[in-house]
Amino acid sequence: MKLEPSIDYEEIREKIIGGYIEEVREKIKELEARLQQQDLTVEEQFYALSTLGKFYRKVKNYDKAGDYCRRSLRLSKKLEKPQLEMIIDTYLDYAYLEMEYGQESNARMELAKLLAVLDNNDYRDSYTYGTIFSSLAKVSIMEENIENGIKQYEKALNYFRESLPETHPVLSSTIYKLSDVYIQIEDYPSALELHKQLMEAYQTKDNKRLESKELLRIGEIHFYIDLKEARKIVTNVIKLMAELSEENPLDMAKAVLMLAEIDENMGNFPRAINYYKQAQNELMKIYEESHFMIVYIYSKIGTISIRTFKLDQAKEYLERGLPLSNPFPKIRMQFLYALGKIYSDKKDYDKAQKVFSEFLQRLEQEGRKNSIAYGNTLQAIAFNHLEQENVELAFTYYQDALAIYEKISNCKEEKGLTYIRLAYCYENRRNQDLNKAEECYEKGFNIIEKTRKQELLEESLAGIIEFYNRNNQPVKRKIYEDKFVKLVNKKK
Repeated sequence: MKLEPSIDYEEIREKIIGGYIEEVREKIKELEARLQQQDLTVEEQFYALSTLGKFYRKVKNYDKAGDYCRRSLRLSKKLEKPQLEMIIDTYLDYAYLEMEYGQESNARMELAKLLAVLDNNDYRDSYTYGTIFSSLAKVSIMEENIENGIKQYEKALNYFRESLPETHPVLSSTIYKLSDVYIQIEDYPSALELHKQLMEAYQTKDNKRLESKELLRIGEIHFYIDLKEARKIVTNVIKLMAELSEENPLDMAKAVLMLAEIDENMGNFPRAINYYKQAQNELMKIYEESHFMIVYIYSKIGTISIRTFKLDQAKEYLERGLPLSNPFPKIRMQFLYALGKIYSDKKDYDKAQKVFSEFLQRLEQEGRKNSIAYGNTLQAIAFNHLEQENVELAFTYYQDALAIYEKISNCKEEKGLTYIRLAYCYENRRNQDLNKAEECYEKGFNIIEKTRKQELLEESLAGIIEFYNRNNQPVKRKIYEDKFVKLVNKKK
C-alpha cells in the first residue's frame, strides 16, 4: 500500500489502530501538509484522507474525523480501480464515529451505502458482511429497535460462521451480544442455546477454561429461570475450575459470587454470607480493597447480616466498607442507611443521626426528596428521638414523613404507621391534643386495615386499644378489642 517513499499508509493505520498515537503524530502533520500542496494523485489523496479520518476518530476529534471521512468517500468514486478494502474500512470508521457521538441514523445510512457499494461490486466476503450487520444491530439496539437488532445480530452470526471457527473471539463476542439481547426480552431458551453451542465447541477443542466460562454463563441465565438448577450448574463450574492447572482467581470469584447471589435470592442467608466472603478472598488476590467489587461485597455481607440478626458482624463489614464507598454513590447509600439502622438499634443516636443526615442529603442531591426512602429515613430519625424522649422533635419528623407519603402512591403501610406514631406524639406532647391523637389513630388503622397485613393490624389495634384504655373510653375500646379478637381467631 506504499504510494510514495515517505508515507507508509499501512504502517500508520496499524499504529493508529494499536493506539500508538504519538508515534504517528508527525506523519499526520506531514499528510495534512501534503494535502494542502495538492500534488497528490487521486489515489494518494483517497488514502491520505481515509488515514486522517481514522486518526482523528481515534483522538476523538469528531469534526475533523467526519470531514476527512466524507471527503475520502466522495473521492473514492473517482478512483480508476476501486480500493474496496480501504473503502470498506473508511465507511466503517465513519459509521462508528457517528455511533460514538449518538448520531445513529447517520451511522445506519453510511452502513446502508456500504452494503450498496459491495453489492455493485459483487463483493462476497462473509467476514465483512458479518461486521456490517453486527454494526447495524448495534445501531438498532441504540435506537431501542430490539426486533431489528436481533435479526441483524442473527445475520451477522451466520456470516461470521461462514468465515470463522466457532471459537473465534469475534464470533464468540457476537454470540454474547445477541445473548444479552435475548435475555433483555426474556427469551432465555434462545440465549441458552447459543451458549450451549459455544460450550460444545470449547469441549471439542478441549479448552477447559473457556468451557467453564460458558457453563458459568449458562448458570447465570438459569438464575432468571430456575434458581435450584442455576445453583447446581454453578457448583459444577467451581469443581471444573478447581481442576484447572492454572486457576484464574477472577473466574473463580465470579462463580462463587454467583453462588452467593443465588443463595441470597433463595433465602439461604448464612450460606450466602459464606460465599460472599469466599468471593471477596479471591478478589483480594487481584484487586485493591478499594475496588468496586470488594466494596460491593462489604455492603452485601453487612446488609444480609442485619437480616440474620448478626448485628456485630453487620457493623464490622459496613464500617470497613463505608470509607471505601465514596467513589460509588449508589453503594454508599446502602452503607449509610444500614449503618443508621444498626446505630439506632445499639442506641448510638449521634452516629445514627450523622449517617441518616448524609443519606437524606444525597437523596436531595439526586432529586429524590419525595421518595419512600426519604420518608422512611425521616421516620427512623423520629423514632430515635422518641427513644430519647424528644417528643417534639419526633413529632416534627413524623409530620415531614407524612407530608412526603401524601405525595406518593403505593405507600399505604408507611402512611398508616406514620399516623399511628403521630397519634402517640399528639398524646404525649407538652400541648397534649387527645382529639387529634384519636383522629390519627383511627386514620392510621383505617389505612392499615386495607393493606391486610396481619402484623401491622395487630400493632395498630394494640396502640388504639391502649389509647382508649388510658383515656377511659370503654365503648370505643370494646369496638377495637372485638376487631382484635376476630383478627386473632382468623390467624388460628
